[in-house]
Amino acid sequence: GEPVIPVMGELQFSRTPQSEWEDRILKMKACGINIICTYLIWIHHEEIEGLFNWSGNKDLRSFIELCAKHSMLVYLRIGPYAHGEVRNGGFPDWLMRKEYMARRSNDLAYTQYVDHYFEQIGFQVKGLMYKDGGPVMGIQLENEYTRGKEGESHIMWLKNTALKYGMDVPMYSVTGWGDGSVPPNEVI
Repeated sequence: GEPVIPVMGELQFSRTPQSEWEDRILKMKACGINIICTYLIWIHHEEIEGLFNWSGNKDLRSFIELCAKHSMLVYLRIGPYAHGEVRNGGFPDWLMRKEYMARRSNDLAYTQYVDHYFEQIGFQVKGLMYKDGGPVMGIQLENEYTRGKEGESHIMWLKNTALKYGMDVPMYSVTGWGDGSVPPNEVI
């Protein structure tokens, strides 16, 4: 019932030792930040094809729960391409070796892997969405995706796949610079 000015800051949990998460969250809160934005970097979670790691500093669920403990909202940047100054834009090396697919498109050979990755993210964030009383209030799809109108169908596929796995939030966004792919009335 009170107006809130959203102030977002970035804390990349999988690049930060888990023992330092709480200290950094509290420092961000002390600076007036009320939304923590974080990348999910695919290569950090599925370094070996089919073997997911959500433990230690890769424990997404624990990170989100710690944000909630300190009344911080969370904005997930699920990609699947993150860029984030990480090798392959965050794509696992094994995915990059699959030369028969068109990555970052609706190519079935690619989307089957993304679907499985999003399913795994969905397991980790179950019950943590804003609509469920949790802190996850937004999701960024892709990153630095500049394919204009031609890319809008891919952004919609990503959004619908996220929704399929329970990632239902009030706000979805994409990078809008350059020739950004921004399906009207679906993402900002």
